[in-house]
Amino acid sequence: MTEDEFKKLNFSVLGKNSYLEGEFKFTGETLLNCKLKGSILMQDDGKLTLERSSEVEGQIYAHNVEVFGSFTGSINASGTLSIRSSAKISGKIQAGKLSIFPGAHINFEGSTLDDEPSKTPASTD
Repeated sequence: MTEDEFKKLNFSVLGKNSYLEGEFKFTGETLLNCKLKGSILMQDDGKLTLERSSEVEGQIYAHNVEVFGSFTGSINASGTLSIRSSAKISGKIQAGKLSIFPGAHINFEGSTLDDEPSKTPASTD
């Protein structure tokens, strides 16, 4: 890969020894392996991944989210939320699709989003 090709890549990585607090907006693939408190808004369809050492508290608004680490708060994933076996999640979840792997520690209130509006039977009056 050339330097120019690398500069055109769209991703974010926050490392293990970082602590961040506030409101964050990301584009592209985003990997968090840090402690973060606040809100995360993914501004495109890039996947947000919370790695094994991550400890996140707050709100997440994203298309696809994959959790290997610890999360407390609310997640709104319009696409797929994958909760891996090493994950610890507590809070509220709303997702288009939900995948929970055996071994995950979860305590949440949640729902999946409907792809189609509800269909009610037509009246026969």
